[in-house]
Amino acid sequence: SRTYFVFQAPNTAQQFKYFTQLLVWLLRIRDPRWEANFDEYDDPNTMMTNLMVVLKDARIQVNAVPAKLKAGFGESVCQVLHSTLKEVLRHTRFEWGAPEYPDEDMADEAHVDSDAEIHSVDEEDMPVDGEEEDLMYQEDDVKKRGGNDSDDDHAVLDSKIDPTEWLLEVERVAPKLKIQMPNDSKEWRNHLQQTRSYKQVIETQFPTAKVQLEKLSVNLSSALEKIKGKEAFINTQFDQRALDYRQQQEELSQVQSQYTHSNEVVMNLQIELKNIQEELEVVKNDMEERSSTVTDTAPIVKMKDAFKKLRTDTRQLEVRIGV
Repeated sequence: SRTYFVFQAPNTAQQFKYFTQLLVWLLRIRDPRWEANFDEYDDPNTMMTNLMVVLKDARIQVNAVPAKLKAGFGESVCQVLHSTLKEVLRHTRFEWGAPEYPDEDMADEAHVDSDAEIHSVDEEDMPVDGEEEDLMYQEDDVKKRGGNDSDDDHAVLDSKIDPTEWLLEVERVAPKLKIQMPNDSKEWRNHLQQTRSYKQVIETQFPTAKVQLEKLSVNLSSALEKIKGKEAFINTQFDQRALDYRQQQEELSQVQSQYTHSNEVVMNLQIELKNIQEELEVVKNDMEERSSTVTDTAPIVKMKDAFKKLRTDTRQLEVRIGV
């Protein structure tokens, strides 16, 4: 249907598959040598990205995001199909035929003037000379066919109504007999009238606008030629400077690469120095602890005191044994 890609279908996978197959078919019509470099088992994001690249290479302007196209429906999908179909029709040189309008009932579509008075006749409805003769002959035929009717039907009608009362009744009833046409903006007559008014405006404004556009085109062409000449002159004058600039740019890139490499070496050496300093601090702490234990004489003093006490005790024991 016409709205298949507008709304979400019950089976979204089938809708997305139908969209991709239709797009591939249109691209093959535009270029029979083109072959799709993906299949139906690939990732939808990858498929849409590849198709967007193909559309860009085919110079089909599409403002859509692949993430919105993988849904298989929506404004982006319709825009892609519209742009692709338009390009395919242009590439195949398809031409639209003249429109064929159906015959309409003139009685139903007859124009009614709401401001017209009763018994008023437009100039278009007035019979011309040939039509008057045809009407006269038709009346003669009717008279011949109705020759067997009674004479009362052909007698002169004598009205017994007061003309004043008749005019008053006509004035009273006339407003009720007017037909008010609704003022609908979608009505085709209004569109036709607007189109004619726009056409008239275009016909009156186009000659002056065309002359101004031609002058503007001439001025722009001359300015463009001057710009091209100035551009060529600048290119010839600054060619050597541009070459020097490219060489300096290359030297700068080399120096930057050397700086980056040297910076990495310095960073590595700094890290190594930091590790060595940490190890040195550990060794210093260990040495300080060992030196403090070596210079401490308190244990030796305690040992001497213990020896003295032991000697006194042995002497006392020897005295007791001698006694």
